[in-house]
Amino acid sequence: MRLTVITLTATGTAARQAPDGAQVADVLWVAAAAEDRLEHISVRSAPGRIHLGIFTTAPPEAVAGAVALGICRRALAMSPLLRDWSVHAVRPA
Repeated sequence: MRLTVITLTATGTAARQAPDGAQVADVLWVAAAAEDRLEHISVRSAPGRIHLGIFTTAPPEAVAGAVALGICRRALAMSPLLRDWSVHAVRPA
């Protein structure tokens, strides 16, 4: 299993509030496809920042990072909850 750590940052009014971590995880699960091989999501949120730990069973580290980033981008595009958020940093752990 591979861990990718992704930090999202808020713009506008979203920067003042910390979204519910369980809701963020639910959105990511909905955005994930079976071929992403998502295993687990960890979410820590604070005003203006969401820290994600995305665990996949993707083979090499580079592929795992791309898969995790793809899940995040789909979630950002489809969810009103994440409308004012963007990817700030991606790193394999």
